[in-house]
Amino acid sequence: MKKILLSILFFLFSLISLAQLNVNYYLSVGRGKLYAQKYNDAIDAFNIVIKVKPKLADPYFLRGIAKFNLADYMGAEQDFTKAIELKPNHTDALKNRGITRINLKKYYLALNDFNQAIKLYAIDPELYVFRGLCNININHYKQALYDFNQSLEITKQNKKAYFYRGLAKHYSEDTLGALNDYDKALKIDSEYVPVYINKGILYSEWHKYDSAKSCFSRVIEIDPLNASAYINRSLVSYYQEKTQIAVHDLDTAIQIEPDNSLALFNRALLKNELKQKRDAILDLDKVIQLNPQNILSYFNRGLIKQEIDDLQGAFIDFSRAIEIYPDFAKAYISRANVRQQLNDIQGALADRQRAENIIATVQKNKESYASYTDTSDNFRNLITLKSSNRFYNHPNYNQRIEPEGNFAFTTGKQNSEYFEKIAALHDNMEEHKNIYAEYGLVIKNKNEEVMSIDSLKIKVAALENNYKSSQNKYQNLIQTALYKSYLKNYNGALSDLDLAIKLKSDYFLAYFCRGNIRSEMIDYIKLLDQENDVLLIDPQQQSNIKTIKEQESYTDYQYVINDFLKAIDLSPEFIFSGFNVANTYLKTREYKKAITWYNKIIKYDNTFAEAYYNRGLTYIYLKQNENGCMDMSKSGELGIQNAYVVIGRFCEN
Repeated sequence: MKKILLSILFFLFSLISLAQLNVNYYLSVGRGKLYAQKYNDAIDAFNIVIKVKPKLADPYFLRGIAKFNLADYMGAEQDFTKAIELKPNHTDALKNRGITRINLKKYYLALNDFNQAIKLYAIDPELYVFRGLCNININHYKQALYDFNQSLEITKQNKKAYFYRGLAKHYSEDTLGALNDYDKALKIDSEYVPVYINKGILYSEWHKYDSAKSCFSRVIEIDPLNASAYINRSLVSYYQEKTQIAVHDLDTAIQIEPDNSLALFNRALLKNELKQKRDAILDLDKVIQLNPQNILSYFNRGLIKQEIDDLQGAFIDFSRAIEIYPDFAKAYISRANVRQQLNDIQGALADRQRAENIIATVQKNKESYASYTDTSDNFRNLITLKSSNRFYNHPNYNQRIEPEGNFAFTTGKQNSEYFEKIAALHDNMEEHKNIYAEYGLVIKNKNEEVMSIDSLKIKVAALENNYKSSQNKYQNLIQTALYKSYLKNYNGALSDLDLAIKLKSDYFLAYFCRGNIRSEMIDYIKLLDQENDVLLIDPQQQSNIKTIKEQESYTDYQYVINDFLKAIDLSPEFIFSGFNVANTYLKTREYKKAITWYNKIIKYDNTFAEAYYNRGLTYIYLKQNENGCMDMSKSGELGIQNAYVVIGRFCEN
């Protein structure tokens, strides 16, 4: 028995030792999965590390990032807290916990995190921006302005600091100062969407409705699927007494985000004005389904039901509003009216008396009571984005509709079926396919097999060691460049491809790869620079952004298009170059050019599902929904499941 026990213990210790040896491997795998946005897989990898080394801070920190990106903010907060317990001077964990707490509306706790992080690393401009954002949310505008000024002292090219400083000034009623800061942010980034939204709201407050509308239209030009822009533009149209146009914009917003309760609520009120009362009730039904505690939806639905003589329904809705908020004086008055119509005179008198008591109490203690008690408020007003947070949950923006991505070399075993068809028709393509397959590289538009960072580094080292002895040095350089790009070492990858093109200037795949890597580099930098508080990490724990920005203009996709066009010139049958040209024009919002190139791909291969899908989206961006829906139907038929999401939102009629 003792021998058996000892054998079991030895076996367990062996497993633990093996696991300890693999800690770095699993951390590397987790980082790779994290960067590939495979967050559940990343969590699995970090869980293994935590089981073996529960006193190590990094896996908790990294798992917190994965949970944040899955919108598990409470779980992320717990993991960042654990990382800080194990490593009290972990500045990144403090910063990210602060950001997470902003999402949880724990603003004072977030302030503590940013204060502590600033003590440790006072030259990070983002720490001041986030602390300023906390101060805005707790109405400490002077402190917020101080924070944004501090951030701008560290770096002047700081669009977030100008934007949020403008917001703080806006709330402080320094509207001219706000406009000035918004314009400074736009000088840094002329496509910074949040600035146009807030600038439009500011113009709307000044009753400069044409200027406001141009701001919201500019957002739609930049991002045709931005629901907030349509909602705001609808408000401006309503203020201009163009109710039908306002409804049309809300229809579009709801197509984009079917669960946007703010858009549904506003459309309900507008439809009621247009005497479309049944439709208005259906919209309010949906809002209540999404937000069961929404007082105004019950109240307004009750009023509409009263107008169409559904007195029992109106009574139930007013009662529900009172149940949620017992001091809602206007709901008592409305219910009293319904009771009177139902000949419940005693009930009507009791409700009126209750309303009068509430109003009398409010008159004595106005500042202590919420506005629901005030009968002078118009509860049938449209809700603006500035006032919406009080009543509405924002929809899940992670479900945005996105185009199908570029086709490129990626790690894996199975090529795209289109490439298999091309290879079967062209012997030289079969040869190219086999050469790259030897190194585990295939043509696809999705990376399904994520390699660990250590494995990628091993591949790069092996290829570099083989360079001198390689018979086809240009192919070696291309393969090396691809693996470097997977490590986000874009400078090194582009240098290798430049050399490959010098060695063999007529090799189409060199241009194809360079176009893809340039495009990915631009997208990566824009992602790091965008305003949406998504947490990202550099898989190599280092940043190459400065050197990338110095090397070439990262907002210029023309280099990308030129590379793909050269690849097409050298090998017209390799249709992925043409598809990527179309995608690049889609990114630069040259929609007609994009459609022209998608047409060419579909003419060459009428089973190319991704081309139908992206062409369909492009038509929808151009408001040519009929054409777009036909393409979506075809792409769905060919196997793209997301097509049916688009059809559900844009093709019901």
